[in-house]
Amino acid sequence: MKVIQAEVFLVVLEEGSVAAAARQLGRSRTTISSVLSSFEDELAVTLFERSGNELAATPIAWAIKPDCIRLLQSARQIEQRCQQQRSGIESTLRIARDDALPESFWRETMTALKQQFPLTGISVYLAPPQELPELVDWQSVDLAFGLAQQNEPHESLQFRPLGGLRVMMVTCPEHALYRLPLVHDDDLQQYTQVTTAYLQDDLLVPQLSGASNYLALTQFELIRDAVISGAGWSRLPQPVIMKQLKAEQLRVLKHPGALNWQSYQLICEQGYAIGRVASWLEQQVVRYLTQFG
Repeated sequence: MKVIQAEVFLVVLEEGSVAAAARQLGRSRTTISSVLSSFEDELAVTLFERSGNELAATPIAWAIKPDCIRLLQSARQIEQRCQQQRSGIESTLRIARDDALPESFWRETMTALKQQFPLTGISVYLAPPQELPELVDWQSVDLAFGLAQQNEPHESLQFRPLGGLRVMMVTCPEHALYRLPLVHDDDLQQYTQVTTAYLQDDLLVPQLSGASNYLALTQFELIRDAVISGAGWSRLPQPVIMKQLKAEQLRVLKHPGALNWQSYQLICEQGYAIGRVASWLEQQVVRYLTQFG
């Protein structure tokens, strides 16, 4: 069975005549009749009863119509997938990311990506930024997006800066630290730091910066919500807390290190060929980050 046979059959069925099908397909009536006859011979059934120039579809013709439609759709999808592969569009893309950029950004971006590249299969894994290099190094994902960390060097990986984010030291307005006219490191030691938890050598460990007691969580948004509820103080990327700062649910501490810039990066293997889908996604992230530059 050939795709052209199914296509001719469906057009003849729709148009009701060989002549009309020939006009629509831009082929001669002789060619259409020959393809249709070969289809019937191959299936060993009569698809159309012929009376002069009139055609009447048989019950089996109507019965196989849905199957031929699916066959034609599958054939076209195969052609499209091969075409997109030839044009540098990935057939699949596995992404890891942290949540330093808001979920609303990723939701809108993923929706737009699927509209732009409908045949590309996309898998997205959410992880703390400290785990991203290992995920790429282990080839669990193709690339990763996240805040730059003080990780051990990976000679097999490349880290591409996409822009900078302001990381802020914050707490809720009711917290004792916010009431201090100036916060010192000794003051921080007295209160719980809400920080990032991540896996290191199969152990869950906290990332600490100035506190001896802590509450460690795996996502920035969870950390933010814990700080709003009064659990302690934290360092959080600006995009995750913009609305909460504006609503005065969070306040920036009066500490010399309360505001710092941190690079947001793309991580991939050395020599990894960035395809059109990954390149498009990288551009969306860069465009979003420009508002914080």
